[in-house]
Amino acid sequence: MIVNQDYFRGMDDAMLNTAPPVDRAGGERFDPRRVLTVVEAAHGRTDTVDWDHAPVRHHVDNMTTHALDRVQGRFADGSQWSLIAKTLHPASESPYFEIIPEEHHADTLAALNWRDEPTVYRCGLAARLPGVLRMPIVHAIDESPTRITIWMEDVADSTAWDIARYRRTAEALGRLTGAWTAAQARAQFALGHREIGDLFFGKVVNFDLQVQADDAFWSQPHVAEAVDAHHRRDLFELAAHIPAMLARLEDVPRGVCHGDACPGNFIEPADGSVVALDWAFGNIDAHASDLGQLLAGRYESGAAEVADLEAISRAIFEGYRSGLDAEGVAVEPSVLERSWATHLAIRSVFSAMMIDHLPGVDDDQRFELAKRRAALGRFGLDLALQHV
Repeated sequence: MIVNQDYFRGMDDAMLNTAPPVDRAGGERFDPRRVLTVVEAAHGRTDTVDWDHAPVRHHVDNMTTHALDRVQGRFADGSQWSLIAKTLHPASESPYFEIIPEEHHADTLAALNWRDEPTVYRCGLAARLPGVLRMPIVHAIDESPTRITIWMEDVADSTAWDIARYRRTAEALGRLTGAWTAAQARAQFALGHREIGDLFFGKVVNFDLQVQADDAFWSQPHVAEAVDAHHRRDLFELAAHIPAMLARLEDVPRGVCHGDACPGNFIEPADGSVVALDWAFGNIDAHASDLGQLLAGRYESGAAEVADLEAISRAIFEGYRSGLDAEGVAVEPSVLERSWATHLAIRSVFSAMMIDHLPGVDDDQRFELAKRRAALGRFGLDLALQHV
């Protein structure tokens, strides 16, 4: 298989940019009667006097998102309401589906099942999440043969991404993974498992490494300036060890994982909770598997500073262990670190310097982004090579 949610990173941004314009009457994308019914379910009020919708400017990582809208309006007394409507479609309806070789279509549809996210919201997990972690409140899920719309609360973020927030988020993820064994999670929530090896033997081997085997890739000015003299050598050395590292993941305990734990999918409202969004990849996976995306996300986008990398990495590892401790789960630190290193390498290290496909990045931004991503790549290489 050659695809997963990371393969088409950034493509859905372009799709959201072409979403329909705001329409004061709600536009034909939303049935006004249905909007008012959902508002009544969410707020217990029927006196909405007007409403509209607009696309949410949020990074989306998979081919199953048709649109992400903020639907907002006001009641007769002037008070306002706001909801998020996430509309899904089968991956085969994405304009990028035709890019995938036909022999991989079945695997793609299995990996990017558009029904996975509503299944997670309905499975009972939301009511039993441990500690401060919670899902957004889902007010309704509308289904048709070609579309699913999830109506959920619009949660505002209130906290900057400092070291303490990274630790809090990692602790919440540790409690999530430690709350149930894999067997308990399967029995109680019917969650499945995703194989990280599919990404390595698919996209990494057949795309990332092939592109980076070319001398021309490393001679690009932004790449040559950002990486150290051993980056390329170490990258291919690590690739040779990944099959053995994957085999050793079988010894790592498993539990419930978010599956797409980049910082953009976590919100901290003023009530002290940690709200986890986008559960399309929620699954049963190895402990610490979520930490790679938590560390990588803001370096891949260019939002985090190189100088903070070591502090952030310590905070998320310590926070995660604290979360496991809170659930009474003891796992050797070296085992957790090996799992973290393997997942970080496969998801982010092998693609760290591949930034030419990112939309809207000019030359100056490309050089600055390359520095951040090279630092992430170097950290991931060093971490993983300690566990070969």
